[in-house]
Amino acid sequence: MELREINELKKSLLNLVTDQNLVQLKELLKNQYSIDIASALSDFEDADLTVLLDLLDSDDIASIIEESDNELQIRIVGLLDSSKTAQVFSHMSTDDIADILGTLSINRRKELLELMREHDASEIQMLLGFEPNTAGGIMTTHYIALRKNLTIKEALQKIKVIGPKTEVIETIFIINLKNELIGTTDLRDILIASDESKLEDITNKNVIFVYPDTDQEEVSLIVSKYDLKALPVVNKKHSILGIITVDDVIDVIVEEPVFVN
Repeated sequence: MELREINELKKSLLNLVTDQNLVQLKELLKNQYSIDIASALSDFEDADLTVLLDLLDSDDIASIIEESDNELQIRIVGLLDSSKTAQVFSHMSTDDIADILGTLSINRRKELLELMREHDASEIQMLLGFEPNTAGGIMTTHYIALRKNLTIKEALQKIKVIGPKTEVIETIFIINLKNELIGTTDLRDILIASDESKLEDITNKNVIFVYPDTDQEEVSLIVSKYDLKALPVVNKKHSILGIITVDDVIDVIVEEPVFVN
């Protein structure tokens, strides 16, 4: 959107907030990209932003936060009480939540983590332990990893359950009984394989990976060089900790331009 259009969107949002017209506000949000809504809200006064947040559902707020710059994210979280913030976080990816929590005071961070589901809180605490400009700091923990001995039929059943919660569904990571990453396979290959075939039969074992302390610039170069949809991050035991997506890499390039020879 051009600046003029963003300003017009801002005026429309302000009018709807002033009138507290929830029906038309919902319709406007439905017909606009979240990133444009976030741009329009960046100049909102706190009082108007507070009214807007009171009108919106937690999933709508989550969509806006995920597309907002760091300054607006901090403002929004600061205007929400901890209970509402935890509800909003339940609709967001753990890596985005970790980025926000890393900017908050220790007491607020602890309070929010205690309100979250134990599994999510544990993943976020792990992500907070990594330096922000490393593979561990930019990875997401939402991915599909399946054991090599599963049949194609069994794998598809699991993908149907796990898939809606992941950021990348095209690449499936294959692990052994020790939870070690041994390779990847494409969803396309799974779909065309026979039901009784095993995942290990269609696994590409030439897997490229990084460790959590790998610098984000090196990560960007690897993803670009090998044209990867997702890059796994593993620990010293070769267990997968998370993945880095193309979107994560684009964010890095915006912050820190990477030049490929």
